[in-house]
Amino acid sequence: MAPETRTRWGRRRTLLCLLAAGGVFVLVSCDPAHETSSRSARPRTAPASDTVAPTTATTTPPVTYQVKRGDTLTAIARLVGVSTAALLAANQLPNGDRLTEGQVLVVPPLPPPQLTVTPPDALAGTALTLTVTSAKAGESVTFEIVAPDGSVFTGSPHTASQDGTVSTTYNTSGDNSGTYKVVATGDRGTSLQASFRILG
Repeated sequence: MAPETRTRWGRRRTLLCLLAAGGVFVLVSCDPAHETSSRSARPRTAPASDTVAPTTATTTPPVTYQVKRGDTLTAIARLVGVSTAALLAANQLPNGDRLTEGQVLVVPPLPPPQLTVTPPDALAGTALTLTVTSAKAGESVTFEIVAPDGSVFTGSPHTASQDGTVSTTYNTSGDNSGTYKVVATGDRGTSLQASFRILG
């Protein structure tokens, strides 16, 4: 082979080797008379898996209460923070006077507590109704009114009924226009906020 032919071949071989390093595989014959053939190597990918990770459904177990000697439905309702009517309905009891020691009662879940002001917008001098629902039965709830200037009026405590309802009236006589905040705080964990506006 002539020197310059050998040089060209050597360069060609170097180039082909670089292509191989870049991901293209080249078959090179040692004999320059033979043809070179190349083929691109396709990346090998793992076959798609049809396996789906198992999902587990978790459900919250119901809350229960086991009746003890001397328990009454009213006392249990107060203890667990629901109404006696809700306990009767959840356990399909004809009445709450016939409880048996060791009997297991299902305690129904309460909807989340809410504080509403009616009406939410009013003229000064209007009596507003402040109502908490789904507080704990027998819970003592105090209402605070925070005026736009930061002054606070605190009412006397009110006791939630067996169904968790607390209601009181706030008279807006003498209040200035603006947005007022209502804060309801219970002695058994209830803490709620709402607002109303006095229109000018």
